[in-house]
Amino acid sequence: MTGPTIKSVRLAAAHEGIAELVVDIQFDNGGVTEVALDRFASQALMDACQANSAEELVGQSWELVRDALNTSYNRF
Repeated sequence: MTGPTIKSVRLAAAHEGIAELVVDIQFDNGGVTEVALDRFASQALMDACQANSAEELVGQSWELVRDALNTSYNRF
């Protein structure tokens, strides 16, 4: 591995009932972290990865997740 990457992706419901994308990021030491993405961050990640489906995100760099979260946060 060349740094943390997306291990898996799934849809989940936020407490408001709105769908969110949850990505598991796997680190070189074997640790895994879950990151929930709102619709804005999810779209930014899909666009950055040029992905047509969530499955295409697997193997992508954690840096794209970080950037997608930043895009969502700074949208206002």
